[in-house]
Amino acid sequence: MDGKRCLPKAIRIVIYVLKLMMPYEIIWKNKRSISTAKIRIKAMKIAVASPGVVSVAIQGEEKNQLVVTGEGIDAVNLTKLIRQNVGFAEVLSLGPNEENN
Repeated sequence: MDGKRCLPKAIRIVIYVLKLMMPYEIIWKNKRSISTAKIRIKAMKIAVASPGVVSVAIQGEEKNQLVVTGEGIDAVNLTKLIRQNVGFAEVLSLGPNEENN
């Protein structure tokens, strides 16, 4: 079955509205106590390979937040890929880029 057709109409509308808010940024946080360079590099490679990504940056006191900026990024898919390949990940913020306002 097609995944998009299985979604309830309300969720499809929310996804459509989120895609209209361009550009937007996704902040991902690694909750591991040890944030190694290898983990950061792997997460950045996954983010850069996603369609619509313009830039990727690492932020936070412990260098454990990944900020992804671009247009038409699928936040759910990106978070899922990072969880599968790197470890625990969550979306902390999703919205219009503050620099463009």
